[in-house]
Amino acid sequence: MIVIPPIAPIPSISSAIAAGAAQAPSASSGATGGAFQNILGQAIDSLNGVTNNATSVSLDAAAGTATVADATVASSVATLDTQLASALASRAVSSLDSIMNMQF
Repeated sequence: MIVIPPIAPIPSISSAIAAGAAQAPSASSGATGGAFQNILGQAIDSLNGVTNNATSVSLDAAAGTATVADATVASSVATLDTQLASALASRAVSSLDSIMNMQF
């Protein structure tokens, strides 16, 4: 019986900001920019890991070493994570557009 590994918890934003703020700021960005960059980088790395896992499990299922259920779950998790990332990116662009269109 193959056991599906648990989904890794999403680190809280405050702990990620604290970790990013603890690093020395670079010459091109402040501490806040560095923290945001770290959070974004971790999220992209996590998404990449989930999609790579889904691909790996799907290939294992095709080879007969994993079940179709495992491949379905991994694929669903990857799809949901990708949809979330896409929705967040769209929302960020929309927010930036709103800020840029503000009258001062």
